[in-house]
Amino acid sequence: MARVATVVPMQPPAAGTLRVLHLSDTHLTGDGALHQGSVDTAAALDRVLAHVDGVPGIGLVVVSGDVSEDGSPSSYTAVRDRIGGWAERHGAAFVAVPGNHDQREGFRQVLANGHVLGQGGHRLVHTMEYLPPSVPVSGQSIVDGRRVVTVDTSVPGAGYGELSETALERLRGALAADERAPHGTVVVLHHPPLPAPTELHEALRLQNPGALADAIRGSDVRVVLAGHYHHHFAGSLAGVPVLVAPGVANDTDVVGPYDEESAVVASGALVVDVAEDGCVWSTPVRVAGDAEARAFHIDAESVRAVIAAAGKH
Repeated sequence: MARVATVVPMQPPAAGTLRVLHLSDTHLTGDGALHQGSVDTAAALDRVLAHVDGVPGIGLVVVSGDVSEDGSPSSYTAVRDRIGGWAERHGAAFVAVPGNHDQREGFRQVLANGHVLGQGGHRLVHTMEYLPPSVPVSGQSIVDGRRVVTVDTSVPGAGYGELSETALERLRGALAADERAPHGTVVVLHHPPLPAPTELHEALRLQNPGALADAIRGSDVRVVLAGHYHHHFAGSLAGVPVLVAPGVANDTDVVGPYDEESAVVASGALVVDVAEDGCVWSTPVRVAGDAEARAFHIDAESVRAVIAAAGKH
């Protein structure tokens, strides 16, 4: 089950618990350009990391997609240096997965398969192998007795998400491994298998959540961590908690008109505790931006144009 608190739990995690810092939608750029013309995402990320610097016991840092805005190697280098440096200082593993704004080629060039740091913050070594952008990024590692599996739901050239047969086969293979992780599996992906708060995000949501449900049903998956919606959500799929992290880049206005898209200048993260017995606690952390200034607003006609260009047809 998922239990949602409202303040940062400054107490150390209970014995046997994996504490995860869940970040998403960092949208860093290689040239420092402002996201949506209004947000310095590097500065926003720095504020979030500074805000959670005193949270004890974090063993894993996750970025659940839209790591970069422009897909440039320099943007991924900035993420690796900032988030990877933070994780290394805290002795935490660091894992990232692509989202719809990411480019697999640039992602792989800097972050390899997304499993950058292992348990204790130690750098992982990867073999240099070229894979074309058509091949989803995937990986797994063990952190404090949990298998962390990253699943690439991005579709090159599109905004919606989909689990390809390749991605599903790799997920099924990881979950069917003879040697199960002692304390279960954490799945990380970008597009949530949950209903969306706005028409735009609904059109760009995960298209085949049923396939994901079939893959994790009855497995040892304890939690699914996702992003994409730029707002905190909690739900479940096949009996497994699904936690959507707030955006680092901005915060979606979820109470505005459904057919429009707006966001304010604010950032957030989740602190997720995964206990030895499989219980999950999720604590939202909010970092205010520029007095709740509007990050952007897209009217209904423009939303329909984005859906036509980036949605499923």
